[in-house]
Amino acid sequence: MAELLPDRSLLQIGSSGIYLGDGFTVIGRLQFQHESGLWNSWHLLFDHGKTGWLSEASGNYSLSFQVNEGLPDLPLERYVPDLSVPVNGQRMSVIRVETAKCIAGQGELSAAVPVGHTLHFVELAVAQTYASLEFDGAKPTLYMGQAVELTALHLQNLRDLEQSAIQISSRQLQCPACGGNLNFRLQQALTITCPHCATVLDSRNDKLAILLKQSNKLQPLNRLPIPLGSIGRFERATFTVIGYLRRSTRASGLLHYWEEYLLHHPGYGFRWLVCSQGHWNLLKPILKAPSISKGYTGDTIAMLEGKTYRHFANYKAKIDRVAGEFYWRIKVEDSASLEDYIAPPYLLNKELQGKEINWSQGEYLQPEQVNDAFEGKLLLTPPKGVFANQPCPYEPSVDAWLKNTLLFVVLVIVLQCWFVFESRQEVVFSKVMEVSAVDSSDWSNYRTLNPESANLESEPFEIHSNHGNVVIDIDGNLDNSWLFSSISLVNLQNGLTYSSSREISDYSGYDGGEYWRENDSHTDVVFSAVPPGRYQLQVEAESERSYGSVNARKTQYLRVIANVPLWQNFWFVLVFLLIGPALFYYFRHHFEQQRWAESDHPMNNT
Repeated sequence: MAELLPDRSLLQIGSSGIYLGDGFTVIGRLQFQHESGLWNSWHLLFDHGKTGWLSEASGNYSLSFQVNEGLPDLPLERYVPDLSVPVNGQRMSVIRVETAKCIAGQGELSAAVPVGHTLHFVELAVAQTYASLEFDGAKPTLYMGQAVELTALHLQNLRDLEQSAIQISSRQLQCPACGGNLNFRLQQALTITCPHCATVLDSRNDKLAILLKQSNKLQPLNRLPIPLGSIGRFERATFTVIGYLRRSTRASGLLHYWEEYLLHHPGYGFRWLVCSQGHWNLLKPILKAPSISKGYTGDTIAMLEGKTYRHFANYKAKIDRVAGEFYWRIKVEDSASLEDYIAPPYLLNKELQGKEINWSQGEYLQPEQVNDAFEGKLLLTPPKGVFANQPCPYEPSVDAWLKNTLLFVVLVIVLQCWFVFESRQEVVFSKVMEVSAVDSSDWSNYRTLNPESANLESEPFEIHSNHGNVVIDIDGNLDNSWLFSSISLVNLQNGLTYSSSREISDYSGYDGGEYWRENDSHTDVVFSAVPPGRYQLQVEAESERSYGSVNARKTQYLRVIANVPLWQNFWFVLVFLLIGPALFYYFRHHFEQQRWAESDHPMNNT
């Protein structure tokens, strides 16, 4: 049996764990080699006698079992990425079509080891379900299960990390372009960039092949914001920065750049730390595929793990700078088609390259969080603009204001209802006050300098309410004139006086054959917190002189109403309470406009 190639897997024969409450032990292993590197298929024996396979590739893990029913009836050549295929009673999307060679086996296996055989694999996924079709002839073998995290399997008897580190550090080669020493951090690296001359090298074997010379980019690659080899703490584990990419895309005739740092941890696998215009995201490659559908508003949405992501943008990107080590064969000018879906602060990224779809799930990080992860050793530029999945800073404020405002609005409504219920609204005095016109033909009564006037002193009346509101209601009957009144409410027991004044008017006529009218003949005066007692209403009214008919009269109907609920205060308080939520809603709306302005679905400015 061929010898296994060294790798950095934490698993080994004899490792044990628990899956869905059932214990298992690793009893065997198959090792495959494909274009993107190595992967291991670990043979598991469960306590109840069932066997399964734990696949490990590029830091991702899936646990599956052979299924003899529900195989799709399609030939291998029909499978392409994104194809929807019925598999064992459910539709799944093709995420990868690849060819691999079995290079070694170890331990107890369920069948003869196909060492040296080239097999074809089709990987499919939907939500939490993962499936793999293995073609070794016309009819495939189906394996179904789900993507898993090593931490969820409660593994024991793992390989010694320190010993793994010793093995990795022992791999040292020389750059064929400049002769400089190359120290590998990643045992299974298929691409490495020389730190001395920036040449990109194919490291699939010890005879390094030159993929690209980029000596003109050596200086910027040696001054990365996060140097290669840096140690950062994410997800309660320490990751090592082993690779760097700069990517670009063209939109509206302009080139947009962003940087991607490849992080690695022996147990947690790989992560991508992505920076665009000072905005940071930590992305994790996943084997899960979201369910894509149309939302009720017609936009495209992706559902994964109970969270809804909205489609943000489709774009093409290419690599224009490379540094460090990578677990696949990479080169400058490699291009891919990408899609972003967002549910701030989370993001789903879909990358299609060749016959392979890779999904990544990310979360937005503040620059301070990134700097803290590297123990404050970084000098990061402040973010510019609004990023796709950047959390809206006004979202919590809007929600908090709405909750508090709703509470206060309910309280104000209850209080107003109580005031209305308790109010007696008693009319304690009413009278029509008249100012008579003077016949213009009676010149003996003509006074050119003095206006018409009238006075009123009411009969005493009682106000019984305890410091309630008193309204003086005025309703005028005028004809092309005005009437000004000085009003006093006098307490006859202690002389306490409430005073105010009001003017009413009513004008009408014809202009160009069209009738018009300006009627402002009704008003009122409100006196608040008037104590009970015996009162008198005093009114002094005056107006312009009227010339014309002796029947031209000016009257106003006066009413004194005690204990009246005031609605003006109620509406004022409601408007005041809504100012805070309205302001935060405006700022949030403006923030979202900036976010979606960079997407395929910009918001209207209205």
